[in-house]
Amino acid sequence: MTGTEIEKLDHETLKEKVKEIRVYARVSPEHKLRIVKAWTNHGKIVAMTGDGVNDAPALKAADIGVGMGITGTDVTKSVSDIILADDNFATIVAAVEEGRKIEKGRKIYDNIRKAIQFLLSSNIGEVVTLFLTTLLYWTVLYPVHILWVNLVTDTFPALALGVEKAESDVTKRKSKKSSENIFATGLGFSILYQGLLKGLITLLVFFIGNKLYDTKVAITMTFMTLSLIQLTYAYNVRSNINSLFKIGGIF
Repeated sequence: MTGTEIEKLDHETLKEKVKEIRVYARVSPEHKLRIVKAWTNHGKIVAMTGDGVNDAPALKAADIGVGMGITGTDVTKSVSDIILADDNFATIVAAVEEGRKIEKGRKIYDNIRKAIQFLLSSNIGEVVTLFLTTLLYWTVLYPVHILWVNLVTDTFPALALGVEKAESDVTKRKSKKSSENIFATGLGFSILYQGLLKGLITLLVFFIGNKLYDTKVAITMTFMTLSLIQLTYAYNVRSNINSLFKIGGIF
C-alpha cells in the first residue's frame, strides 16, 4: 500500500486494512503514525524502528520505539525506548526469538509476584497474630522472636523465590496485558486469605499450648509454628498453577 492510498482511507477503514498489508511504500511521517495507531487500536503491542527525524512521531507513539544507534539522528534516539547498537534488524529478530524461547521477562514478572505474595502474606499473618494478641493482653512472642522471623524466615525464602526457575508451561500462557495490575488474577485475594489463615493457625497453636502446658511452652510453640509455616509456605508460593510435585525441586 502506498502513502497516496493511505490518504484516501479514513481511520476505521485503515484499522481493518492494516491486518492485510505487509509492505508500505512512499509513506510520510503522518502515515507511519496512523499505521502504528491502527495496530495499537487492535490491542497489539507495537514496535517501530526508525533512524530519521521523520520517524520520531511514530517511534514515540509505539509501545516500543527502536532507534538506530549508528545511522539514527539524535532526535530519533531521544524518543526511542531501545537503541539498536548495530543497526541490524536481525538482532531484533534474534532478541524476540530468545525472549519467546526462555521467557526471561515472564520469569522475572512471575518471580516478582511470588516474592510479593510471600512477603505480604507472611507479614499479614504476623500482624494478625500480634494485633489480636495485643488486644487480648497475651504475650505470644518476644521481640527477639519477631526479629528472627522478619530477618530469617521472611528474607531468605523471598530471595530464593526471586531467582526461581521459569515454570515449564510459561511459554504456553497468554501474554499479560500492559495495563494489568500486578495483584490481578486473584493474587490480592490469595495474599489476604492466606495471611489471615496463617495468623489464625498461629493463634490456635498458642491457645492450645497455653491450655495444655504453660505460657513459656506456648510461646515456643507459637514461634516454631510461625517460623515453620512461613518456610513451608515458600514452597507453596513457587507456583500458583502447578503442584509442588509437578514443578520438582522439593529437596
